[in-house]
Amino acid sequence: MLIDVPRTRLLLQRGQTSRLPEANATHLCSAAGTLWVTIDHDARDIVLEPGQCFTVRSDEAVTVSALSGPAVLDLRPAGAPA
Repeated sequence: MLIDVPRTRLLLQRGQTSRLPEANATHLCSAAGTLWVTIDHDARDIVLEPGQCFTVRSDEAVTVSALSGPAVLDLRPAGAPA
């Protein structure tokens, strides 16, 4: 995923899903709501509560779903200032 801005925000309503096909080295944070993060071919389920973050370290596609909403997903390149 090419992110050429310091930060991107996605608003997801409960049950809404966003597919991130090239998210390697992307830092994902829940700014509001609960987010469920899954990575293709990875058995882990990552649940982010508000204020929690996760850095993607995989070339596989990532799916983010809002378990509660509205939810706000913050995305930024790994290593970029918060």
